[in-house]
Amino acid sequence: MPMQEMMPVLIALIAFASVVGVVFVVGQYVSRQSTAQRRLPAAVSSAQAAEIASSGVFGSIAGRIDERRFGVDDALRTKLRKNLIRAGYFSSSGVRYYVLARIGAILVLPTLAFIFGKLFLESHGPFINLGVVGITAVLAIIGPDAYIARRQRIMQREYRLNFPDLIDMLVVCVDAGLSLDMALNRVAAEAAKQANPLAVNLAILNAETRAGRSLPDALSTFADRLDLDEARALGILLRQSLDLGTDISDALRVFSDEMRTKRLLRAEENANKLPVKMVVPLGLCIFPVILMVVMIPMVVRLAGIFYRN
Repeated sequence: MPMQEMMPVLIALIAFASVVGVVFVVGQYVSRQSTAQRRLPAAVSSAQAAEIASSGVFGSIAGRIDERRFGVDDALRTKLRKNLIRAGYFSSSGVRYYVLARIGAILVLPTLAFIFGKLFLESHGPFINLGVVGITAVLAIIGPDAYIARRQRIMQREYRLNFPDLIDMLVVCVDAGLSLDMALNRVAAEAAKQANPLAVNLAILNAETRAGRSLPDALSTFADRLDLDEARALGILLRQSLDLGTDISDALRVFSDEMRTKRLLRAEENANKLPVKMVVPLGLCIFPVILMVVMIPMVVRLAGIFYRN
């Protein structure tokens, strides 16, 4: 059978396999998620539910991966674990999933690019196909790290947005007579109702203090997980308040006012950036349309005059 006649069949097979793969993955995830939600009690956090729900086909594959065989030593594993936690992935098998994702991207994406080149770019020469495969391989190598970095920026913005509310709840709990440890437990319980990653970090903070770590050290690791300057400032503030014996409520109230002022300044800064950001879409999209609306009637009239003459 000639290659031109086989192309529709191959395209149909690839599309069918892609749809079946996507449906299978989504179905497995939804099934595992619903099963985990039915079996888990209400007190279990959403991060634990997601970790149990992920123990499906990909979980079994990732469980068999020994990351040391792929050059992941203890130092690199610690760094990857920290980056994944900062990106919002708290699963204990996060490093294995990361290694599995990198292996899958490196194997699958260049293969698909090679098939695409054979089907549609064969007439342009082998160098074009080789270039497409090479570019796809580079994207597959740097793609997971770029995604993790983007997730870290997103999580950092979310943490910075919700952090003043956390301080306000701490102020209310401390003013009500709770100790700092009990106030953090209460804030973690309230934040868990919103199912955001900040609640998971607070739960880890409370678990560390219950395990025997001092509160200043637990706050230091909490700030390191969030990678947020405001969290580091909060840890330094509470450490100094505990060491010097000052009123924690007053210190938290001043710190809360400062955080809200910073959030308002960031909002004003973003608002002031809007006119500059609107110049590009105005110049590329709106201005040419306005120019066409103004100039086309004149061009039509001039063409009619020249045609009559």
